[in-house]
Amino acid sequence: MYLFRIAALILSLFASLPALAFDLGPDNLRITLASEHVNSDADLNEFNPGLVLTWNGDWADISAGFIRNSFDNTAPIVTLSRDIWRNDTCGVGGFVGTARYTELTEKTDFHLDGWIPIGGLNIECGPVFLQAMPGRGIIGQASGPKAADAILVFGLTLNLRN
Repeated sequence: MYLFRIAALILSLFASLPALAFDLGPDNLRITLASEHVNSDADLNEFNPGLVLTWNGDWADISAGFIRNSFDNTAPIVTLSRDIWRNDTCGVGGFVGTARYTELTEKTDFHLDGWIPIGGLNIECGPVFLQAMPGRGIIGQASGPKAADAILVFGLTLNLRN
């Protein structure tokens, strides 16, 4: 019976492929460059090179990649974003997701094996983007030297579908 269920699942997946017919290639490449930890006294890394691929969807966009985080470690990230407003060259959207920050596992209860929630606003105009994320108090401590009122991330977006 178990083998029959597996075979039925595989068959149904292959049967639905023509209906799904989408391109698996990413639409955009985001290159993160730097961050600013607003009102933080800590000596955090603010040179944050990273590569993030984005697949544009009808309802939301999915992004996945790696960045050099504020603790100077490589952090994988995955986000889901949606535009709030957009014109021909600029846009504003919101995003939610997760990033792996093993450095924070002892400082917050809001993690699953080092994966913490992230989210905020994304503002882009032409190839330049800015992400603004809330900071102070989000990781379980209302204040402290490593806390920041906000975290701003700057970078460039390259369209891979010209």
